Amino acid sequence: MAKMSAKKELLERASLMDEESAALVLSYAKSLAASKKDSPQKKRRTDVQGRLAALREQVQKNPELWTVDSMAEKMSLTRSRFSVLYKKTFGASPDQEKRAFLNQKARLLLSSTEKTVQQIAAECGYNECENFIRAFRKSNGLSPLQFRKAGQGLEARPAI
Repeated sequence: MAKMSAKKELLERASLMDEESAALVLSYAKSLAASKKDSPQKKRRTDVQGRLAALREQVQKNPELWTVDSMAEKMSLTRSRFSVLYKKTFGASPDQEKRAFLNQKARLLLSSTEKTVQQIAAECGYNECENFIRAFRKSNGLSPLQFRKAGQGLEARPAI
């Protein structure tokens, strides 16, 4: 309501001025209002979101190369601040998304190559094949071999 009354007061005062002065005052008021919309905080926020989106694309291409710490370091943020901003921007934690990207890559490799489960586990950054199998089963409800057998004879499915 205070904004409305300030606007109303400005218009009343402008009506008392000559036409040229009133136009100048109203133009100045409009430019002030526009500059508040593009505040430095808003610009910083969109810059950070843009940098996060670019980082996310890099992680999606090669998820096995990234850790949450390396992502935070790339953004010049602490791990906790990075995680908060990432989740606020994308709706999932960086670790959740990294696991989803790894699962996506594993599904694609299982569907489109003849590589062994051990080779795929290594390519996805797992040191132990058992850990890869456990993570894959948790995400997909099937072991990697069951997934591959279920997809035989079908075109490679797009990664989820």
